[in-house]
Amino acid sequence: MALRGAPSGSTGGAALDVGYAPTQQSTGAITIEVRTLADCTDIADAWSQLAARALEPNPFFEPGFTLAAVQHLVAFRDVVAILAWQGGARDGQRRLVGLIPCFPRQGLFVPDALIGFSDRRIFNGAPLLDRQQAQAVIAAVLDPSRQRLIEGRGLVLRHVDLAGPLVSSLRQETQRDGLTVSVRPVLSAMGAVAPADSVETLREALALKGELTLVESRTQSGLRDAVEIILAMEASGPRAQAGAATLQDTREVGFLRAMTRGLSRVRQCRVALLMLDGQPIAGAIVIGRGPRGWLYLGAQEQAHSGLMPQRVLLAMMRQAAPSRTILLPGGLAASGTDAASLGDLHLSHGLARKPRDLAGRARAALRRSLFRLPRAGAAG
Repeated sequence: MALRGAPSGSTGGAALDVGYAPTQQSTGAITIEVRTLADCTDIADAWSQLAARALEPNPFFEPGFTLAAVQHLVAFRDVVAILAWQGGARDGQRRLVGLIPCFPRQGLFVPDALIGFSDRRIFNGAPLLDRQQAQAVIAAVLDPSRQRLIEGRGLVLRHVDLAGPLVSSLRQETQRDGLTVSVRPVLSAMGAVAPADSVETLREALALKGELTLVESRTQSGLRDAVEIILAMEASGPRAQAGAATLQDTREVGFLRAMTRGLSRVRQCRVALLMLDGQPIAGAIVIGRGPRGWLYLGAQEQAHSGLMPQRVLLAMMRQAAPSRTILLPGGLAASGTDAASLGDLHLSHGLARKPRDLAGRARAALRRSLFRLPRAGAAG
């Protein structure tokens, strides 16, 4: 992907309007705009409204998560967002119907592709698409007769739920628009989750040491204090000995504090502590709302690590909200069997790729090489 002559990493606040011709829909025209994520602060309200009505809600692309990451983490600063708008800006009826964070991949002899942004801190890569306009947004982004952004084919979305509503909807509807859908499952690197009976055994063993209670913060001040307890707990364990504790990285700790505050304001963050006789022995930060949340950070006191209090805490959180599953970073459920099958989703036009076309694309890629956006997500 190339923004023609546009500087990368801009922080001047101006949108990079690439002049898509609108795709006519029954409810209005869809136009495409491209900005860096850092330039999206002024649309935070429209962004939040889109997140609330997304076909597949994703807390990792909520403003509270993403804007905090842009502020504190280098890996997010040059990431671009493809914004899909419906309606006219002049009449005040413009509505954000799509937001796809991405970074480019270019090749000389392969079609360019938009690659959905992925990072070790993002456990679900599903973009935010209005549930009523998801198909129209994808068609507008990939339509080769209208787009002025990418001189290539394809959109690759990384680490999406292959059984989720996004993939199901696109599989059902893309064929009529001349698009093809392919998926590639991603094998989880997470180990097996302990069965429920063994977790109950651990809980009973901890209960012999004192009274066990689950404490979940309900206020901003309580959440902030609980986050600090979890950070201190993590910093006293093996991650600190390996130099990987959050408190040992000023950028990471700044991001975590800002992210938990931002997501808690829209009830997308749960912070819980497991107390033994009034003293915290495990903590968990879970982000997401609805039937599924993701364990972003967990910690436990080393003095009780043999009884795995973190697993006991997650089981107690599930019991407190039985309709909600807590997923681990690899997609496995912390308890139960409601895992997420993650994979990469590739959307493209089924166009012929003749040698003449590939040669022309190679020449175009060489011409655009001075204007490539830097790769994001590699560090920071």
